Amino acid sequence: MKRLTKKKKEEFVEKMSDEIQKNNLNLIVGFSGLSVPEMQKIREELKDKGCKMQVVKNTLLERIYQKINFGDICKHIGGPAFIIWANVDDEIDIVKKIYDFQKQFRKMDVKAALVGNKLFSSAELALIEKLPRKKEIQSQVVWILRMPVRRIINALNSPLLRVISDFKQIAENKRKERKNGES
Repeated sequence: MKRLTKKKKEEFVEKMSDEIQKNNLNLIVGFSGLSVPEMQKIREELKDKGCKMQVVKNTLLERIYQKINFGDICKHIGGPAFIIWANVDDEIDIVKKIYDFQKQFRKMDVKAALVGNKLFSSAELALIEKLPRKKEIQSQVVWILRMPVRRIINALNSPLLRVISDFKQIAENKRKERKNGES
């Protein structure tokens, strides 16, 4: 970030405060030693998921969070950091994606997040990362809801299948009897 004048800093803090308040997910991620291509890859993949990302000076981050009355998050800010914000309906997916990048590059540290109006620490985010994604939960719910219907269908089909199987067995026995009678 270029050297900013006081007015530019105030404008930036105002703009970012509005952005963060409009979105339901805001992550602070520390980084050290990420190359430009690695940062670009992260930025592009997050953009595909509807996220924005920006490297921000810590003092400006603190001003932004103080302005929106989330000063508690400031104790998690330290070292070079970037923020990620988005208005998504699957926050877990984004958190998982960040942890995927962390495992891939080993140069990132998820520091804290605001989800809605709730502050999550790094330890809480590590637990959230272990949760299934929204699509996985939806498919599990659909599968669970379909099970009683499948059981009913199987119960109704079972006697019919037994009758058909019995008829096949009778027909097979008759064929064997005819073969034995002809010999």
